[in-house]
Amino acid sequence: MNLEYIWIDGREGTPQLRSKTKVVYSEESIPDWGFDGGSTYQGTLQDSDRILKSVRVYADPFGAHTDKLVLCEVYYPDGTPHESNTRHSLSKKDVKELDPWFGFEQEYTLINPDTRKPIGFKDKDPNTLMQGDFYCSIGTSKAIGREIAEAHLGYCRLAGVALDGMNAEVMPGQWEYQTSPGGYLKAPDDAWMARYILERLSERYDVDISFNPKPHEAFNGAGMHTNFSTVKTREDYSYCIEVIESLKENHSEAIKIYGDGIERRLTGECETSPFTEFSFGVADRGASVRVPAHVYAAGKGYIEDRRPCANADPYKVCSHILECVATPVLS
Repeated sequence: MNLEYIWIDGREGTPQLRSKTKVVYSEESIPDWGFDGGSTYQGTLQDSDRILKSVRVYADPFGAHTDKLVLCEVYYPDGTPHESNTRHSLSKKDVKELDPWFGFEQEYTLINPDTRKPIGFKDKDPNTLMQGDFYCSIGTSKAIGREIAEAHLGYCRLAGVALDGMNAEVMPGQWEYQTSPGGYLKAPDDAWMARYILERLSERYDVDISFNPKPHEAFNGAGMHTNFSTVKTREDYSYCIEVIESLKENHSEAIKIYGDGIERRLTGECETSPFTEFSFGVADRGASVRVPAHVYAAGKGYIEDRRPCANADPYKVCSHILECVATPVLS
């Protein structure tokens, strides 16, 4: 059996996904495996050995040479989690009473590898394009890259990554997919694996995938809006407000970890709230946190944190939100 080991590297700013293939002759267990951390920003030439430990296994949707996709955490040889292993600290949080659910709305941009420009611009002047023409669009000149977005949706389903849907975004060649609501480890695991599948798929279409939070100054940036609920918010809207107040109190900390380049995206324009301020509102896509209109009407449900950038680490986002809300929601 062939296993594709997948992990997050130690690159500053926007960490990258890495993978390599291992042939195993027993299906009883998935062994730990070593790699050169000196080549992934997780070690040095003199101290390069790092260890991969399996945390979740997915089916291989590509059907080429592997049987399973193995999401891994990174450790030192002595068993200590590496500093880049943001999943480990999240896994240690005792939040069972919260029963937290997360869902991510991941935006991304398809980039021409030669020109380094979004493929949707083609030979057109971006300043002459109206972004309102492209959101949830159809047609050759508007829904640019649909075959990639649809293939990604299908491949994720084959792998066992739970997605709720996808759509074209406001910049031509920009798309979004939504991960299904899930537990505080399953949801970010799925989010990272969906990114991996997307980047693997891009190799077949000769495009690059960009999670740049602001691919072009004239258009909306790219976010990873994060939907969050607890057992109490799903029963009573007053707890949604309590969660929002907790997020407000820790706004400055969120800005530090919600994605490299966040100040270029959260400008107060293009459907954002300024990174220097915190705001919330019902059905307000220009707020830091949005309460969906149907949640307000039902008097229960979830909130949408619109601040995380497309390149944010889902593990860090989940950790921050849980650290903010655990005490007040349980009190």
